Amino acid sequence: MQVKALSLEEKVGLMCVVGMPSNQVDEEVMETLSRNHFGGLGLFPHNFENEKQLKKIISDLNQRAGTDHETPEPFMIAIDEEGGSLANFTEFYTDVPGNRAIGLANDPLLAYASGRLIGSQLYELGFMMDWAPVLDVNSNPLNPVIGVRSFGEDASQVAAYGAAFVKGMRESGMVCTAKHFPGHGDVDADSHVELPTCHLTLEQLYAETLEPFKAAIEAGIGAIMTAHIVFPNIPQSHHMPASLSPFFVTHLLREKLAFEGVICTDDIEMHAIKNNFDPSEIGVLAVLAGNDQIIMCHTRDFQEKVYLGILNAVLAGVISEERIDQSVERIRVLQNKMKQYRKQANVIPRSLWEIHAARIAEASIVVDRDPASLLPLKQLKYVMFVPEMERLTQADTTFNKPFKLDSYLKEKGIQVETVYTSMNPTESEQEEAERKIRSADAVLQVTRNAHIFKNQLSLARLCAASKPHVCLVLRNPYDAAELPDASSVVLICSSGDESMKAFARKFTGIAVS
Repeated sequence: MQVKALSLEEKVGLMCVVGMPSNQVDEEVMETLSRNHFGGLGLFPHNFENEKQLKKIISDLNQRAGTDHETPEPFMIAIDEEGGSLANFTEFYTDVPGNRAIGLANDPLLAYASGRLIGSQLYELGFMMDWAPVLDVNSNPLNPVIGVRSFGEDASQVAAYGAAFVKGMRESGMVCTAKHFPGHGDVDADSHVELPTCHLTLEQLYAETLEPFKAAIEAGIGAIMTAHIVFPNIPQSHHMPASLSPFFVTHLLREKLAFEGVICTDDIEMHAIKNNFDPSEIGVLAVLAGNDQIIMCHTRDFQEKVYLGILNAVLAGVISEERIDQSVERIRVLQNKMKQYRKQANVIPRSLWEIHAARIAEASIVVDRDPASLLPLKQLKYVMFVPEMERLTQADTTFNKPFKLDSYLKEKGIQVETVYTSMNPTESEQEEAERKIRSADAVLQVTRNAHIFKNQLSLARLCAASKPHVCLVLRNPYDAAELPDASSVVLICSSGDESMKAFARKFTGIAVS
């Protein structure tokens, strides 16, 4: 359908992407979508429990929205599927290590393989759009929301890996979204909770954080998501969040970087925006800044106010209808890409997913140091200390997944007793650990952001002073520099099943079934 054939209400609705509260496409969901002509929908873990249910949701959305994959304008159904700590299908699909794990391998082809495998899973489910990859350069080790979601701390590396990931996704039929422009890596606050501040200058942005987005644009990225971050040292932004700033969205991304695709906001129901702006003005500010899509996936009343705010702003002449038409045209181009990519897809057959995931996982594990030659693991009696993972950010879907490394090691004949602690082991927990250490020949210790949860380091020093000590870093790699010099340190940056199986294969020499 041509843009000129759409009503103003339909055009504004097409720019809005919402969510749904239920695990089925019921009448309430359809009424929400049809009443305001919403142009897309994001799915989250609360919407599904298994593959069959998820496939039915996607099929129902397409059919009941009056569209299907053969129409010129497919309905946009998207998901945050990054692999690693933000993965949605681990209950029924093979898990894929996340970006930081892949970044350890010094091989961008691994990022291509990851993109193609994740894309193949999305294709199987019926998706055409993914809100990934993360292209933030994680330059602040204390970043609470990016961390292992980033390919690394070097802009050139992030650029190369991100472009490779995009290529792999496209080959498997997916349009993907680079995020979070102009870079969410140098903050110490989580935009799900509050509005972060980044003190980089414009010159520093050009020198560091923009490089991955330039590479993604050159690689043909379909969409770019803007970040809810304030840059006080860039006065042109007038202290507005980048996602609502004409300087960042239109001047920098659209004009200076010459990006012609769809620009979308990060979810405007995140507290960074929701707590600081009225919903009736958020959408208006987003459109005036230059965004083509406004993402808001959680509250129906909020979505209604944002939609009506934009519509009324056009009727009042605050936003021109020509400006709306520009965004609608870009969305139409994106929809055509979705259809084209799916038609040309070269997916990995489902029967090979585990093989591909195993190769990625094994290649991503790196030994940082092994001064006492404790690797591979010996036929000794090990005690393994594991901090119970807390949910460090809403952008984490795997924090409460079962940890199975001990099972995989036992399958190889490795004697291991697992002791769980809190993320910051208390004095009493460390005293109990000391008793466990006495009865073991050697110690395995899992760390999860020990550079932040410092009592893990205290436990590590206790272990290293007592027995041969092997540390497995399962979250940010920054732990390695603070662990005892005498300890053997293995960087895994993932606690997914495939990574745990890969460690057992690689460091016992016996295949894991």
